[in-house]
Amino acid sequence: MDKQTTSPTWIVARLGNDLNWWVDETSEELYWPDEGLSVLDPRQFRDVLERVAAYRGVGFDLKTFARAFRLFTVDAELPDGRLRLTALREPVEEDDAKLFALPDFASEEAGGYRDLVDNLMEMRVKLLNRTHHYAHDLETLDLEEELQDRANDRYFDGKNIHCYDELNEILRWAPAEWSGEEEQAEEAAEPEEEER
Repeated sequence: MDKQTTSPTWIVARLGNDLNWWVDETSEELYWPDEGLSVLDPRQFRDVLERVAAYRGVGFDLKTFARAFRLFTVDAELPDGRLRLTALREPVEEDDAKLFALPDFASEEAGGYRDLVDNLMEMRVKLLNRTHHYAHDLETLDLEEELQDRANDRYFDGKNIHCYDELNEILRWAPAEWSGEEEQAEEAAEPEEEER
């Protein structure tokens, strides 16, 4: 299937050995990445949403985040410990809503989630260039190459990456030669960017 044309009305998720949620079943046929189809739990969803909001100061559009996921709520806990999640039909007003977020994939290279990943890489590099002053600016290719190397290592080790871990790799990325002090200074600058 080249393009995801339908939205699942429900999914069944299991808690993996890595303590992350992974999709076992869906109501509709979806594209599944080779590493498996993962889903953000409510804590992870809130955490990522708060952290990407800090990138608005360098041009990040929160609509990109909204288009990257399909939202679900818990419908039932199954006898085997898995969760049946039902698609959210209307926007939720409460900040404490327990929402699960399923990445939206159309193919390996396309879909709302892939757009988010690409955009966040650009925003991460833009933020680092704004908060650090080196002889030459970082390029998105620097980040892409390092993440690809990590992906290759996982592939050969037979490990899967959860979408939460993939997003964290981007949001925490810094060139290897940076010291811990520089990374802390960069993280402290992120809220300042959001305020501007």
